[in-house]
Amino acid sequence: MKKSWIKLLQTHAAGIFEKSESIFLKLLREDFEEIMYNGWNQVYLEDSSGMRKLDHLFIDAKDYERQVALFLATQNQRLSVDRSILNFSIGEKYRVQVLHRHISGGETIISFRQSGSDKFDAQDFYENEFITKNQHRILGELVRNKRTIFICGETSSGKTTLLNFLLGEIESKERLIVIEDTREIQAPQERNVVYLRSSKAEYQKEEITTGDLVKASLRLRPDRIILGEIRREEVVDFLHAINTGHRGSLCTGHGNSPQDMIHRLEMLLIEAGVPYDATKRYLGRGIDVICFLEGKTKRQLKSISRVDFVQGEVRVDEIYESF
Repeated sequence: MKKSWIKLLQTHAAGIFEKSESIFLKLLREDFEEIMYNGWNQVYLEDSSGMRKLDHLFIDAKDYERQVALFLATQNQRLSVDRSILNFSIGEKYRVQVLHRHISGGETIISFRQSGSDKFDAQDFYENEFITKNQHRILGELVRNKRTIFICGETSSGKTTLLNFLLGEIESKERLIVIEDTREIQAPQERNVVYLRSSKAEYQKEEITTGDLVKASLRLRPDRIILGEIRREEVVDFLHAINTGHRGSLCTGHGNSPQDMIHRLEMLLIEAGVPYDATKRYLGRGIDVICFLEGKTKRQLKSISRVDFVQGEVRVDEIYESF
């Protein structure tokens, strides 16, 4: 193309030469809790008022897949049949999961979630009815008394948000080791804290699991171990750590009630090869308190329960005053 034609196009059709912003990054400026891309014409945004569908974002499936590829390239991520699940963060605010289309049988699936690292003060929680003043007082005393606390609830119920809030109740002189797969937990500034992140094997790099990091953290002189989420075999290393002197640790997990969370942890321990009787002793003597959260658009701390090991069984009782 002759330079004169290029000059004319630049003058009268400048839009051709402009780099349009990725729709994925553009939507991050919206007020949302989660954005879900099920395909080119199946995009949903969830915020405090609920979930709604977003239309006319892409021309067709080819345009969608092209923009997915461009977006992943800007994030230095590679999606392929041999690497079909991606988990990464954008800054400290957004958590992203991408699934290759051979898994879905259709189009690439993407989900963006706001991390729980936003800072809230107690008044914010009171006004939103996330916690009550009495619950805040109880939790503050439990944290300062170095009780091991397990936070459970469904997806997007505010587990990490509550965990971040409780970190503010820990004395600044204590050394924290934070372990997670993507960056969501954020301790208050100017704290003695080390952040460790698991990684999957890629490009000949060694795979580092959450369990590996829990073991490594014991050699870093932690006062407390903060574990982002228990999913599988890392439960053994975490419970071993808190049963051997690292009291006051914090952790989260998916559970529909405090008792269901105990049953799920028992199952994970059994799958890891721990004898059934030992699982109850580990849980009953390792975890002191379970906080149960409920809701997505209307999040709320439903209960604070005490965990005890009584006559060979794990006992869970809701508490209303600190102990």
